[in-house]
Amino acid sequence: MQSTGVAAVTAFTAHREWATRPPDERFASVSTLYEAARDRRVRTEERVIETSQIQTDAPTDDGLVLREPSGQTSALTHWSFEQLAGIAGAPPRYLRTLPASIASSAINFGLRRQRRDGLQLFVDQADPRTVHAVTSQRYERVHHDELAARVLDLMGEHPAWHLPPGYKDGVFGAVRIPSGAYLGDRDMFLFLIDGNRSLDDPTDPSQAGMFRGFILRNSDVGAAALTLDLFLFRAVCGNHIIWGFHHLAGFRRRHVGASIHEAWAGSLESVRASLDASLDDDRAMLLRATTQELGASREEVLNTVTARLDLSRKVADEAYGLADAYERNPRSIWGYVQGLTRLSQRTPWQDTRFGLDQAASRLLATVS
Repeated sequence: MQSTGVAAVTAFTAHREWATRPPDERFASVSTLYEAARDRRVRTEERVIETSQIQTDAPTDDGLVLREPSGQTSALTHWSFEQLAGIAGAPPRYLRTLPASIASSAINFGLRRQRRDGLQLFVDQADPRTVHAVTSQRYERVHHDELAARVLDLMGEHPAWHLPPGYKDGVFGAVRIPSGAYLGDRDMFLFLIDGNRSLDDPTDPSQAGMFRGFILRNSDVGAAALTLDLFLFRAVCGNHIIWGFHHLAGFRRRHVGASIHEAWAGSLESVRASLDASLDDDRAMLLRATTQELGASREEVLNTVTARLDLSRKVADEAYGLADAYERNPRSIWGYVQGLTRLSQRTPWQDTRFGLDQAASRLLATVS
């Protein structure tokens, strides 16, 4: 498992998935997601075809289909349409404003000009036949069911790992059900927590403790890299906002070349070890973070964090104010990180929240 102080995963990552996934992409267990991923893989064909041998048609005004030399046609998803348009050198957003017949002609013109050796098609054979992905031959697919099976193995050995409760179907205030397992036509997303093994947080007056969680994301159609991120947290709301989020380690690989399979297989044991390890190392890190101070006064802390982090003086001071209000020692790395996290969760703008969460992760990574 690669240690990293900066990650794309933040306290709001799982919340965005909870809020935006349609009902047919939500699963109440990892096992049901695995079955769905396995069924889709079984009925999906992967093959290489020469670029010059494919074209699009517009049988209706509703959209395009991909036509192969045999005459067989397959529907295109929103995503595979974008991929095919990109390969043809045509802007997909603009093409969607055109009549289907004109968009088809533009894509076919672009495809005829390509000099690629071939393309990989990922075609669901169920009726109607649907192309889920059109990628180069350099693309290496990691299947969702393989990853979900690994997670099920982990849960079988350590039942404490589970999906956190969340409001049903992304509706605030609805009944809570196991949530955090999503499978769509572009990616898979799993959010699990180990809620039975707590880590003492000496700075938390409530003595609720901290827990471990991880987020696994994968795309088998080229929409995202394979990532796994391990973190500590204090609590998870019903809308899957993660309170007290602190990134610990992460794994990330692009789907390019066979090395992704070797890297995933080679890292699997260390990933499992990180997820299942004793809390002693995390406890030691937390204790160091609570004792290492950024300065002897508020002014010194602000000077330190503005020099180390990409924060304005105003934002740095607001974070200190929150740390001073809620933490035992706002001058410590841990106390100030908590202030940044609280400020992030009070901020309505996503980009700003992301920047604050990134700053907190970078600061926590300086613990020695």
